[in-house]
Amino acid sequence: TCRVIGMQVAASAVSWFKTQPLREITSWNACEVSEDGLTLAIPKMDAQRENGYKCVVEKRGKTSEAAFEVFLQPQEVDLVEAAEDRVDFIEGASVVLRCNKLHPVNNIWWTCNGRELTNAEDNVRIRNGRDYAELVFRPAKLSDKGTCTCHAQGQGGEDSADIQVGGEQNEVTIIPKSTKVTCRQADDAKCTIEFDVTSKIGSPKPNDVKFWSLKDGHLFESFNMVQEGDTFIRSYGKWRNPRLSGQYVAVVTVKGKTYQSEPVAFTVLPKV
Repeated sequence: TCRVIGMQVAASAVSWFKTQPLREITSWNACEVSEDGLTLAIPKMDAQRENGYKCVVEKRGKTSEAAFEVFLQPQEVDLVEAAEDRVDFIEGASVVLRCNKLHPVNNIWWTCNGRELTNAEDNVRIRNGRDYAELVFRPAKLSDKGTCTCHAQGQGGEDSADIQVGGEQNEVTIIPKSTKVTCRQADDAKCTIEFDVTSKIGSPKPNDVKFWSLKDGHLFESFNMVQEGDTFIRSYGKWRNPRLSGQYVAVVTVKGKTYQSEPVAFTVLPKV
């Protein structure tokens, strides 16, 4: 709507134009103009009618104009949805959070409790399929509880889906004293990887606890450990080799059930 201040103008003195490119609107099939000529209405707005518009008022050889930008509001589209609104886990097991893609997306990522997650960092695995995205905690820790969110960007804008994650403490807990252990080859000092084991269903004996190397995330080769109270220790002497570097876990078997710790990154640096 154009408003003329300080004078009266006839409808014949008002012209309407599209500005991109500039051309006068002479056909009112898609537009309606009020009787005074000062209001232009577009009853059926669509993308083809997005443009700049202006009204021009001419009187006594002088002209005045007012410009408008007319566009459609972006349509909100649901890009993703949670396969389940809530998932629960037992500490030490694997838990999978799945997000289904409803429309094509350009980018997808996960946050948990406000922190963005990175694939292969700690116990996090992220898979991005054609029609889905998955967040896997393997093994799951009690600190993984909370709210995890699948975020997506696409032509429909941005969207997200929340998943509530609950967890229960295991009957047997295995906690590494450090998740990163670094030693140097040929140093005299022993290099130790230690795990504190607590059990509600019976105390494990030395033969019940094994030290395993991981290969592609799976148990590969086992070794014995030494027990000192509730702590189980794997030691390497000065002849340790950089080839031993990798991911290791402790696996405990109590009353026929098996429990696994989170991985420890063990690095042996070459001797100097």
